[in-house]
Amino acid sequence: MTRRSVNLIEFWLRVCFYTIPLVAFGAAGYIRFNSGYFPMDKVAGRSYLVFTIVVTLLWALVIERLRLGHMDTILRMRTGIRMSLLAASYTTLFALSGLFFYRTTSFARIFIVVGCTLMFVFSLFMTHLFRGVIYALTKAPKGKFPVAIIGADDIATGIASQLCSNPLVPCQVACFVALPGQASKITDIPVLEWNSLEDVVRVFQCREVLLALPLTRFSDAREILDMLQHLSVPARMILHMGATSVSVANIFDFYGIPLIDVRTYPGDSVAYALGKRVFDFIFSAIALFILSPLMLLLALAVKLTSAGPVFFGQDRVGLNGKVFRMYKFRTMRVADSTESDTQWTKAGDSRCTLVGSWLRKTSLDELPQFFNVLKGEMSTVGPRPERPHFVREFLDNVSRYNHRHYLKVGITGWAQVNGWRGDTSIHKRVECDLYYLRNWSMGFDMKIIFLTVFKGMIGRNAY
Repeated sequence: MTRRSVNLIEFWLRVCFYTIPLVAFGAAGYIRFNSGYFPMDKVAGRSYLVFTIVVTLLWALVIERLRLGHMDTILRMRTGIRMSLLAASYTTLFALSGLFFYRTTSFARIFIVVGCTLMFVFSLFMTHLFRGVIYALTKAPKGKFPVAIIGADDIATGIASQLCSNPLVPCQVACFVALPGQASKITDIPVLEWNSLEDVVRVFQCREVLLALPLTRFSDAREILDMLQHLSVPARMILHMGATSVSVANIFDFYGIPLIDVRTYPGDSVAYALGKRVFDFIFSAIALFILSPLMLLLALAVKLTSAGPVFFGQDRVGLNGKVFRMYKFRTMRVADSTESDTQWTKAGDSRCTLVGSWLRKTSLDELPQFFNVLKGEMSTVGPRPERPHFVREFLDNVSRYNHRHYLKVGITGWAQVNGWRGDTSIHKRVECDLYYLRNWSMGFDMKIIFLTVFKGMIGRNAY
């Protein structure tokens, strides 16, 4: 996604720049004290460590002031020598000023000189490394993801031209969608009619849509956005207002194109994209390790009490509307898949086996989904994935239903711990999912996991 890709690159850029003094003075310490090229004196290791930490903090303040850890600065510089030299010089000056008043330890001069020099060298190296990585990612055949532009007039073509002409933009225009009553003269890129809007995801596999509305049609924005909510990918509105000055908290600059979020997407944040994935991987691996004896016993119980496979796989709709295979312990007698794909399970369902009824009641049939989490198809916490048949049905009857696909689906969720599971109100379930979407945090995920263990695994609607 456009915003997430920028956020992720800037996150790693800052992490790498912040650690430069640690690496530089670590290497300087090795050269001075462990290389054997210089006579060894008694070393106050703790003082050297404190000095390195202080220099790291000073360096962080300097590069933030110079914006050296920001992607727009990195891309704007020609050689990077001047900016890296300034950062290293300022940090060295501040560090030496502090040493003037610190008389307890006499630091080795070679350590100071080599460390400060390496800060400059590593900063310059890091600048060009990230420039090379960004160019390589955007020029790679699979480095650009498809987007659709809603609109087919001069504004839309101008935006497309700006995207295509910038070699650093990590996306490509896969198609246009002509607004109702809008004529198009575009010939080099496919143009869809408004009634073919769903082909944006189904046929062209676009991962975002950019809405390019002329000023004269801004009054139609609400109606158009209501139509876009049926898509399972995020929507951004392009602000094309000429010389008009706009100040909105949700506006961000994407390679010279001002965009505004028409909705809030936690998936754009580094905390969600990176932190949640790391947590999911570690948590699911630990859960599978601890629960493996129980899962083995459950597998034997399923196998010995009814004919058929131990596991049951079923197509479910996940992130951005992508269909994946979700796994559970088999709880029903083997039958035609069309039956299970289109029917709800009801209380006292004759299709359930004896062991299967107990597994469903305790939610233990969901344990194999930790394998889906390991594969990255699901998260530990998120909206529960639904079958494609019911997704198509709910899209026409439940407002903003597809918003729940802006996040990874989960084994458990806010709706489930509040009792909205099984054959209950879809509207209430979606309300809980949207609340989770608006208020996501790692702390909220931990709360849901806690409530699932002590409250949500067994419920009157689980059958």
